[in-house]
Amino acid sequence: MSANIPDQRNWLERLSAKIPGYGGYVDKERRRDTDKLHREHLADRLRSFKNPLNDIMGDLSRGGRLFEVGPIDHLIKKLDRIENRVRFASYGYSGFFDVVKIDAVRLDSIYHSDLALVERADEVESRLNELKGQAGSADGLKTGASALDGALDDFEKAFESRFNAVNTFNPAQSEPGPLFPPPPGGTPPGAG
Repeated sequence: MSANIPDQRNWLERLSAKIPGYGGYVDKERRRDTDKLHREHLADRLRSFKNPLNDIMGDLSRGGRLFEVGPIDHLIKKLDRIENRVRFASYGYSGFFDVVKIDAVRLDSIYHSDLALVERADEVESRLNELKGQAGSADGLKTGASALDGALDDFEKAFESRFNAVNTFNPAQSEPGPLFPPPPGGTPPGAG
């Protein structure tokens, strides 16, 4: 177990650097607060991505390119839906929030998942910046919108995976294992 402590600290330090106030899930009394802080941080970032999309849509409209606003409108609506899903996720009764102690492997897994969500939000922002640079042409707009749509899909899948894992957490599981599935092409922390 002591071998996992540096790993936990690494995840926690990386998350704390990206999310002000993030304190981790070790303290049972603060788990719901930490989860809410994390989700609000992600939802606020997603909301901030709508302004550049609205600017692109306005530029397209002013430029007489009304037939090209469809993909941007789709992205704004999708971003809105995902933002609301993240901000208002309701867990109901979940053993994750009530169990006194969570084993180190599961803690590593949730820290990894939280960091992965922040990094997926970074990827969404990167695809958005590319779209802004490509929106001057119809082909660039189509390519950039498609890449951003894919990044939003990846973010949403990662969030749903985390939501399902927390919502179905079973503290009585006989063998502790990762709380979340491994990231694509990787293994969960502490499994190697």
